[in-house]
Amino acid sequence: MASDFFAQFIAGEADATTLLPARPLEPAAWDEAASRAGRKRLVQGVVEELQRQAASLPASPVRQAALTALGRPGTTCVVAGQQVGVFLGPLYTVHKAATAVARARWLGERTGRACIPIFWLQTEDHDWAEVARFDGCVRGRWLSGRLAPESAAEARVSLAHRRLPPDVEVHLGSLSRALAPLPHGAEVTALLGRHYVAGRSPGAAFAGVLAELFADEGLVLLDPRTPAMAARAAPLVQFALEENDAISTLLEERGAALARFGFQEQVHTRPDASLAFFHPAGAGGPRFRPDRDGDGFRTPLGRVTLAELRARLADDPLSFSTSALLRPLVQDSLLPTAATLGGPAECTYFAQLPPVYARAGLELPMIAPRARFRVVDPWTASALDRLGLLPEDTDQPVHALAARLHAWPAWMGASLRERLLGPLERQLEAVRPEVLALDPALARAVAKTRAHVARGVDRFIGRLQRAALVSSGLGTDALEALAQVTAALQPAGRPQERVHGFWAIAAEVGPRALVSSLVSAAASLSPELRTVRP
Repeated sequence: MASDFFAQFIAGEADATTLLPARPLEPAAWDEAASRAGRKRLVQGVVEELQRQAASLPASPVRQAALTALGRPGTTCVVAGQQVGVFLGPLYTVHKAATAVARARWLGERTGRACIPIFWLQTEDHDWAEVARFDGCVRGRWLSGRLAPESAAEARVSLAHRRLPPDVEVHLGSLSRALAPLPHGAEVTALLGRHYVAGRSPGAAFAGVLAELFADEGLVLLDPRTPAMAARAAPLVQFALEENDAISTLLEERGAALARFGFQEQVHTRPDASLAFFHPAGAGGPRFRPDRDGDGFRTPLGRVTLAELRARLADDPLSFSTSALLRPLVQDSLLPTAATLGGPAECTYFAQLPPVYARAGLELPMIAPRARFRVVDPWTASALDRLGLLPEDTDQPVHALAARLHAWPAWMGASLRERLLGPLERQLEAVRPEVLALDPALARAVAKTRAHVARGVDRFIGRLQRAALVSSGLGTDALEALAQVTAALQPAGRPQERVHGFWAIAAEVGPRALVSSLVSAAASLSPELRTVRP
């Protein structure tokens, strides 16, 4: 089984730090990162473009002051980013922004050098299915929705060039009704309604809400999908095209190095595929990753030569966009980045990039984990108190929590899960070497299969034990309360921050209280999951 790169990276173990030599839990390493970033010169025109973008956002004197400071020599920044999900997507979007604010403040105070929090809007992405869903939990009741699916003509079109469909306002109406009884429900609904309007781009709506939430913190938002930003990213896009063969070799060698240490590539790479995407039909058309083919590249819409791509890039930089492995290089070519923040997967894919940074003549910034939170609103806290549970107890399956309330028949005890799930897990592990020999990328499929079956077994056992509790005469109130707190804090067995949006919690405590509590809690460098009670 592959080793966990992120866990070893955070622990500072030699295998991981050989591949990614950052020390994100050591304050002195941040000092060094700030010193390196402070020597960089900001690319001309970037601040002016950020000020132009900020002019379309809700007003914030603090943000304007941050932009002014960004233009001064020696200023650095801490950067986080995320896809522009509907209604801000999962809670970790807000956690990332709060971490950027907290770490920028901390680093600025520590070094005496101005440090600006920046949020990179990933509007170049085209995965509509991933961003169009929203989930939340309103006083124990799970709410979810999905915007209308994309048409064939919209497939592979960057989110910057998409428009919110009419049903976004229908979903907003449903949220409004659900949030209405909550203390700040009307405030949160109004916030979302000011920005999530049919016909507006998902990026503009996302940016508007995030800018309002963090107006007092001076969070700067950067949309790369504009003519000015694309023109300034063009040198790195050209690098990706012209150095395609060398980059492919570096990534292949890096993948082999990761494997020698027992790690897997986080971002699967193909030997001939470019790190840049090409939009043959123009900026608003579908994007494809060109595959190297002799002196040119193949795309689904035909073959193009390198000379043709160079000419197109010079004439229309928005006809190109970045992949997950190219975006950080563009970011760090434009900005004086002291640190880039991410979750475990994002930090892990940086282990693939040091040779590519070196080839591009760029310095790798500090790579650091964002803060991780379990946010407990007052209603959920009250339900936990009635059950005699702590928030962290919900990390256990519902049936394990229910076991505290009732003694199960012997056949329904702790061994039932092992008897049902154990044989499958052992067989999956037995065939894993043969599966990976066929295709290393299938490792994720094996892991997903195991997780999917485990969730199904846990749901089955939970239903059995629920039936046993009801038949015991214990009543359904405790069972309902258990279901409610787990839906709020560990929905479907997944971390709260990866599923639920910010809006239900903000409607309980107020947007300002939520943001302030998260920024305060994010000051620690530790990536350990922390409980926050706004």
